[in-house]
Amino acid sequence: MTVRTATPPAHDVVGLALQVLAAQGLSRPAAQAALVSMAKERGLTVARCAALIVAAVDGRVG
Repeated sequence: MTVRTATPPAHDVVGLALQVLAAQGLSRPAAQAALVSMAKERGLTVARCAALIVAAVDGRVG
């Protein structure tokens, strides 16, 4: 039995964030560009920015 951590691996979080952005009407390439742009604007890694997006949608902001 595997142990689950509280934070999913970075590639899972990025994938989920891309799904969130795609649900807003962006194509996959546009969602990837938007995620990279948001991360750069905020001085974050792409994975950290993606985690914030997923947390906001999940209601765990703060």
